[in-house]
Amino acid sequence: MRIQQFIQPQVFFVALCLSACSGDEPANVAGPTSTNVPAVTNTGTIPPVTAPTPQVTPTQPVTPPPTQVAPTVPPPSTNAAVGGASATAPVAQVAGTPAVTPATTPTMQPAAAGGAAVMPETGAPAAKACTGKPGKKRGKSDESVMAGGRRTFVYYSPEKLEANKPVPLVIVPHGYTQSGQAMFDITRYSDLADKEGFVVAFPDGASGSVGPWDVGSGVCGAGTFVPGSGDDQKFIDEMIAFAEADQCIDKEHIFITGWSMGGYLANHSGCLRDDIRAIGPHSAGTHDLSGCKVGPKPVILFHFDPDGLINYDCGVKARNEWIKHNGCTMDSPEVKMVKGGKCEYYQGCKKEGQVAFCTFDLPANHAADFVAGHAWSGGTVHSYSISETESATELGWAFFKKYAW
Repeated sequence: MRIQQFIQPQVFFVALCLSACSGDEPANVAGPTSTNVPAVTNTGTIPPVTAPTPQVTPTQPVTPPPTQVAPTVPPPSTNAAVGGASATAPVAQVAGTPAVTPATTPTMQPAAAGGAAVMPETGAPAAKACTGKPGKKRGKSDESVMAGGRRTFVYYSPEKLEANKPVPLVIVPHGYTQSGQAMFDITRYSDLADKEGFVVAFPDGASGSVGPWDVGSGVCGAGTFVPGSGDDQKFIDEMIAFAEADQCIDKEHIFITGWSMGGYLANHSGCLRDDIRAIGPHSAGTHDLSGCKVGPKPVILFHFDPDGLINYDCGVKARNEWIKHNGCTMDSPEVKMVKGGKCEYYQGCKKEGQVAFCTFDLPANHAADFVAGHAWSGGTVHSYSISETESATELGWAFFKKYAW
């Protein structure tokens, strides 16, 4: 009886062992996975089995740090800042950025001394000088863009411009009753563009209660500088964008000239815009420039004496406003004689703020002209041009090349 009682538990124990060692066990051992853990935990023997889980965690963070951090740990001060007191801090950082760290680490090593290794890498594309395209347009064309409505302009691109070579852009607004086509005819800018290699836009003004250009009210230094509604400045934006889409435009050399009310727009735009490098208004006044939005820039102004529409004093006041804005002095200007007049170059101007003022004498044979003296100097034979005097087109371009480059 005692033997039977002894044997029965032993047989039961052996059967239990055989059951535990049956074909189901390899599945539990091979998978320290979450699906097998519950079955094993019932046996009470799992604590040893769960040990591999903490072993996996160290191997994942520990393996990357030697390859990624080891070269960079000595130089950076970040470990010192962290204090190295806790190994979990770097591990947490690496674990959170396993894919990024290998990419950034090599760039940081060469510039460890400067502490800004990544900056030269990300800043490299800044060397790109021009994003334009080989010119699709050549010669003269009539174009339009949207800016508070459809706006039109004459566009001129010389035939021999080199593809992808940065070229300047000159914008030439017309007078009160004129058009872009009239300025194309009068100024001869297309001839100079062929010779010097730049693009020209001759915009058409929009009709309005105060004329074709939105330059606010007040003339001859009177009235406060007011930006206006902004449509004309948007128009300039769109013309520049059009030219950039067609040509490789040199964004550092965008200029605006303009005659009469177009000269007002040149003064106005020069006072509002950083992207206009220099201006050359002709036969124009301006407002008080104390509200100017930008710093000094090169300015050359042209005026006939007398001028039957925008009198010479208006041009003088415009000159005085720019002299004040650019920090020049009226004392002892450098005088250069030109055909039919003279140009004064003022001294002591702030950096990149040269101011010049060219005065032309009205030829006797033009004294009876309509609004005598209100004309573009050195242009083609036209009622709003006097061809016998020095070309304002060429004088202005020479000024831009010398003082705005």
